[in-house]
Amino acid sequence: MLAQPIFYGAIFAQDAVKPKSGQGPAKKPSSEGSKAETSGGDKGGAKESTYLDVVHAREKSLKLKDDNLRDIQLLNAMGASLPEAFDKSESEKIGNEYKEALKHIYRMEYVQAEKVLRENRENIAKAMGRASEIYRKKTTDMLNKSADRMADLDMAADNSGSAEAIRMQGIVQKNQHRLSVGYQQLTLAANAEKHRRYAEALSHYRLARLHSIYLMIELAKDDAEKNKLRAEFRSELDEKYLKKEDKKEPVAAGAAPAAADKKPSGK
Repeated sequence: MLAQPIFYGAIFAQDAVKPKSGQGPAKKPSSEGSKAETSGGDKGGAKESTYLDVVHAREKSLKLKDDNLRDIQLLNAMGASLPEAFDKSESEKIGNEYKEALKHIYRMEYVQAEKVLRENRENIAKAMGRASEIYRKKTTDMLNKSADRMADLDMAADNSGSAEAIRMQGIVQKNQHRLSVGYQQLTLAANAEKHRRYAEALSHYRLARLHSIYLMIELAKDDAEKNKLRAEFRSELDEKYLKKEDKKEPVAAGAAPAAADKKPSGK
């Protein structure tokens, strides 16, 4: 019989310590606190930003700053190798936007910086979309030409059977894997472009284009054509590939003089 009063007594004690809702009006934040929360916000806008707005804008703007810079550098590199892929005036506009955002960051105007960087990112995406389309068309055309060239060389070896034709057929067989990799990169790039992952698409297009350039050099009819292609695409080619190829021909050309300059053995 004593348990019941004790139970109700415990409930009453708990209710006694609970804060009651609606107990007095809520305190208004002081004017000093409000001013402290709005520091570092959008100074030029009519609406002042809270402290949390500024904190979130700072995190987002610093991340956007790094992301935008990476994509701008990629666009500039692609534009240098294929100028028609990235218009110069468009490049200057995007660069100026990014510089304006940096100024806001250094002034600790993070809300405004985030706004400018988001606009900058949209313009970067549009530029990347146009660059991807150009790279897709150019690279597809180059790979298709290499595939046609390989088919012609293969047929020539079967029909003529000459030593040169058979040699070129060997080069074709050696580079079939390179052509396959080029088309695979093209497929990956087109898929990324379809889903608006333009930075990824451009990276794949660049690899596909490199493979197509290497193929054109390998399948060239003579050394003069090879050297012409190396000069034309020098800015895009890997330096190791250039050095390796440049060393082959001078050694072969200078082999006879080197043998002639060799001193006879004996006293």
